[in-house]
Amino acid sequence: MLEQQAELGQIDLFYGDETAVSEQGYVPYGWQFKDEDVCIPAQRGKSQSYFDLLSRDNRLRYRAFSHAVTTADVIECLDRLAADAAKPTVVVLDNASIHTSKAFRACLQSWQQRNLFIDYLPPYSPHYNIIERWRR
Repeated sequence: MLEQQAELGQIDLFYGDETAVSEQGYVPYGWQFKDEDVCIPAQRGKSQSYFDLLSRDNRLRYRAFSHAVTTADVIECLDRLAADAAKPTVVVLDNASIHTSKAFRACLQSWQQRNLFIDYLPPYSPHYNIIERWRR
């Protein structure tokens, strides 16, 4: 139903999530000869975290952080989205604790008064969130 309303231009629909990118190497498996010593030196790289909002028509809003994304960060991003909203706007989120915390829930009524609505995905259904596929 939300997708149809967005296609008709009745609402703006965004899918949101957090992600992090790190310079730290990741090698889940490897191959070597029996008599060969192979190693990858451990290094701690820098990381960057993001809170992203993506629409089906590829409008991307994001904010970068040098720390793990917090509830306060998501609230700030959604406050900005509410301030910019020209029509009713729905943001689809998963049930991560930063999206369901007491501080986050305290903002829901204020956002609704500014035409920003949160729609939660059912548990264990990341395939419903288009931003999950976009980041891969």
